[in-house]
Amino acid sequence: MAWDYELLLRISTFKVWFFLLFTVVFFYYFMGLTWHALEATHQEMITTIEKQHRQIEAGKRQEGFYQRIYDSVTEGVILQHVSGQFFNANSAACDLLETSLSEMEKLEFSTQVTSWTDNRGEPFSWKAHTSNVLAGAQEREGITNTLKRFEPDQRWLHLNSVLIRNAQGEPSWVVTTLSDISMRKYSELQEIILYGITQRILTEQPLSVIFQYLCDELVNSVGYPVAAVGLKMPEGSVAIVAQAGVSKKYISTLKIRWDDTPEGKGAVGEAIRSGKPQVQTLINNPQFKPWWAFYEALNLQSIATFPLWAHGQCLGAIALYTHLPDYFNLVRIERLQSLAEQITIALLAHEDRSQLQIQLTALSAAADAIVLTDRTGRLRWANPAFTQLTGYSFEEVQGQNLRFLQSGYQDSSFYRKMWETILDGKTWRGEMINRHAQGTLYREKMTLTPVQADGEEITHFIAIIRDVSKQFATHKALRDSEERYEEMFENMSNAVAVFQFSEDEEVFYCKAFNRAAEQIEKLPRSQVLGQPLDRFFSNHESLEVLKVFLHVFRTGEASHFPATYYHNDYISGWREGFIYKLSTREVVAIYEDVTRRKQDEETLWLEKERAQITLASIGDAVITTDVLAKITYLNPVAERLTGWTNRRAKDLPLLRVFNIVNENTGKAVVNPVAECLREKRIVALANHTALTHRDGHTISIEDSAAPIFDREGDVIGAVLVFHDVSDKRALVHQLSHQAHHDALTGLPNRILFKDRANQAIAQAHRHQTHVALLFLDLDRFKLINDTLGHTVGDLLLQATGERLSACLREGDTVSRQGGDEFLILLPEMHSEDQVAQVAQKLVNVFTTPFFLLEQEVYITASLGIVLFPTDGEDIETLIKHADTAMYHAKEEGRNRYQFYTLAFNQALSERLALQNDLRRALVCEEFLLYYQPQYRLSDDQMCGMEALVRWQHPERGLLLPREFISIAEESGLILPLGEWVLRSACRQNKLWQEMGYPPVRVAVNLSARQFRQANLVSQIAQILRETGLDPQWLELEITESISMENSSFTLTMLQELKRMGIHLSVDDFGTGFSSLSYLSQFSLDTLKIDRSFVKALSTRSDERESGNEIVTTIIQLAHNLGLRVIAEGVETEAQLDFLRSQGCAEVQGYLFARPVSAEDLVFYLIEISHHLKKESCYNGAV
Repeated sequence: MAWDYELLLRISTFKVWFFLLFTVVFFYYFMGLTWHALEATHQEMITTIEKQHRQIEAGKRQEGFYQRIYDSVTEGVILQHVSGQFFNANSAACDLLETSLSEMEKLEFSTQVTSWTDNRGEPFSWKAHTSNVLAGAQEREGITNTLKRFEPDQRWLHLNSVLIRNAQGEPSWVVTTLSDISMRKYSELQEIILYGITQRILTEQPLSVIFQYLCDELVNSVGYPVAAVGLKMPEGSVAIVAQAGVSKKYISTLKIRWDDTPEGKGAVGEAIRSGKPQVQTLINNPQFKPWWAFYEALNLQSIATFPLWAHGQCLGAIALYTHLPDYFNLVRIERLQSLAEQITIALLAHEDRSQLQIQLTALSAAADAIVLTDRTGRLRWANPAFTQLTGYSFEEVQGQNLRFLQSGYQDSSFYRKMWETILDGKTWRGEMINRHAQGTLYREKMTLTPVQADGEEITHFIAIIRDVSKQFATHKALRDSEERYEEMFENMSNAVAVFQFSEDEEVFYCKAFNRAAEQIEKLPRSQVLGQPLDRFFSNHESLEVLKVFLHVFRTGEASHFPATYYHNDYISGWREGFIYKLSTREVVAIYEDVTRRKQDEETLWLEKERAQITLASIGDAVITTDVLAKITYLNPVAERLTGWTNRRAKDLPLLRVFNIVNENTGKAVVNPVAECLREKRIVALANHTALTHRDGHTISIEDSAAPIFDREGDVIGAVLVFHDVSDKRALVHQLSHQAHHDALTGLPNRILFKDRANQAIAQAHRHQTHVALLFLDLDRFKLINDTLGHTVGDLLLQATGERLSACLREGDTVSRQGGDEFLILLPEMHSEDQVAQVAQKLVNVFTTPFFLLEQEVYITASLGIVLFPTDGEDIETLIKHADTAMYHAKEEGRNRYQFYTLAFNQALSERLALQNDLRRALVCEEFLLYYQPQYRLSDDQMCGMEALVRWQHPERGLLLPREFISIAEESGLILPLGEWVLRSACRQNKLWQEMGYPPVRVAVNLSARQFRQANLVSQIAQILRETGLDPQWLELEITESISMENSSFTLTMLQELKRMGIHLSVDDFGTGFSSLSYLSQFSLDTLKIDRSFVKALSTRSDERESGNEIVTTIIQLAHNLGLRVIAEGVETEAQLDFLRSQGCAEVQGYLFARPVSAEDLVFYLIEISHHLKKESCYNGAV
């Protein structure tokens, strides 16, 4: 085992040594091989390195070559790896982007160049741009973009990027080229701006709009921070008419001028003053100190201004501001100067277009007709005066030859000579007679001028035409005028003397002297003509007159020739007048002898003193004021009515003392004194005027204010005369109520009912509603009246009125029309059923008996119903139709209502037939005049007569006025009929006088339509002249309603008639009320009491307070006003006795005489003759 172990040990040792030996041998062999390989490799590496070194040197030489080419390219070139790393860029790219290559290499892939915007207006991003290139751009076309920036200066760059791929086709590099396109962009913007200006000029927009567009474009498109346009003002200021980049309110606070003031030495003022562009740095420049605050607020560093010219005159300047101190270089200045020059050309075009429009407007507005024709005479253009001259519109005759105007008065040779002249290039002038479109002839004066193209070929003709038709008449009128002047000069009532001035002698010599001057001065013309001015006046007076004449001669101003007393060989007395300068450089004196006036003025002064004493004693209140309406005097009555003493009221404003209001409303009314002073005329107090006393109570007054004039005719104050009419107005109100209400029932009468109905109809028109009118008549009322007595009948009517009123609305009206007839007015009705319900209620009212004087009375009623506007549009028609419907209700059995239908129109047809007969009657002279005598109660003798018309109808016999006068009024036939009545009555009265009968006044009624005729006065005057009747024997009667319509017109008309000597009376007095306030102003002679009041007269005491009081009041009113009273319709002795007892002067009625024919009236005239003879004999016997 030991051996084996040793053996094993030796074997193991041997193996180790063997392995070591083998390893050494193998290593040595391997190292030999490796050394040889390493030596070969080393030699190869040395060769390769030398080769690479040579290649690198060659590459560096080539890279330098390409870099030099790269940098020499004018466009910018940027090489960028697809990863986003900037690899290289040439110097042009760095310059365009205003950076260096090292700074560019530092930029990350996501960096945005925030000072630039892309073609979408968003900040430019290299990352987004490279992404677009990588996303799918074609290698050859590439991706383009336009970069723009406004700060610090305006620039535009065009950018084009192309993707470069490697040999494997993978994206490797992005090559971007940049070019500066600012100049092209500036040119494009300039063209856009000029195009916009041109478009606005062509659309005739104002300069302010054009300038505003320019400023907006310079700021918004070009990029200037602020732009403004200022126009030169005559006083030296500059008006900012347009601005952008700053508010108008802000820039308007700047004071900019163009004169030699500190505010005029800025760039704008210098540009306007010098006419040259101005470029300046703003901050810390003392020249711009007035505007530093404005520049600092907006960070404005520099300014450039460019003048605007038109027709050799500087109009203003364009001002551009930037944030850079030295921004405006020579290139920019030249560019902006070019823009300003082109804008100037556009402005010239605008002004030329405006001038052309002005010229066209002037031609259109010319009074002469101006016509443009082509070479053949066809009309191409004409102004509006052509239409006025010929009657043809331009559109109607455009393109036609003007020969359509020829009248035939000129022969062919006339036109041939005219054409020869104008075709020879000369202007033709002449007159011709042409024919108007309506066929009339007119004479025209024409100037016809050819229009030659380039001074050679005639292309058009221009005709200026003037209507001279009136010149011939004018020449004749001028000759007639000269003759009239001579006649007028000689026949003037004032003295007229014409003087010619000698410049050398400074003397006025008399050249003309009219007949009146000869008579006033009692000198023949031969002794005056050629005499100097001072021969007419004494020495000291002639000097003053000479001054006046010289003043008029040298200034041309008319001068007053003051009233002066002269006494010499030529003039004796007071003279006054006016001096005027004539166009012939002559001076005319128009004067009069005022000696009598001066004497009258002296007398007037004395009378004024006496008037002062009189004012203090008269019964009316008198207040006088100065021209400022301050009180100067109060008489004792005025002191009593106002509550002010004369001493306290003096110099106070009139309104403080004379405080007047409307007595119905309590509101202040216009003071008549103010209107009187302003309009220089008499002004009456307004109706219903009340004076407020100093203690507060009011007094009803009336009268007027009149201006006070001095000797020269100037208003120096006013006099206010008034008196207390409280009692009179109370009486008027009482009469008014009585005139508008039924005396028995107290219900509205026909007049008041019609007034309310008209108001309801007008309201229905506005609201599109209906008005119902019901005509109610009591059935068999006469039976009750006859059997139970008039007292019960009256009580029944009163009770009926109360029941009817009780079942109606507040706005409805119940009216008694007379007898047992009632009218009911229902306004604001919406349906026929609604009206029927009311009608049934009214019928049902009578189902309950009436208890009257302890008697039970049963009665029914019948109603006729009409609706507005279905059954009529005026109140008269509605009442007529309602009356017709009511009678149909009675025919149907009474105690019911009936709506009007068209079947009821037979009566209307008859009325139309009567109207046609009336027209025929006027032609066939079927009318007659009857006369009803009027009697004087003092001796029961006839004192006058009234003419009454009758119609002798061929079929219906003799018709009374009530049967046809209303038809005549409605149809207008009342005018010729009234004229016939007036003429016939005057002719017959004159005939009776010529037959030897005593003269008696004839009364003729005037209808309302007759009275409203404008020529009424002249018509009456003509009739009086034709018939020869003295106006004092004619009396005209007007109804009271006429005086209510137009008080001022009525007052004027009555005054004119009164001046003719005609007697005037008011017929039917008492049926109206408004005219009572004017009664004292109208020129009336007689009041005629209406027959309705006379019919109601009764001597029974229980009825005195109704009709009797009305008649008594009217008679007393007439006596107070100094008017004659006549009562018509007197038929009973009781009526006569009552009228006689109340002092009524005259009466008319069947009790004395019925209307008779002209032949029968002679007997009444004979009675007058016998009566006069008896009186004559009696007086002779005494």
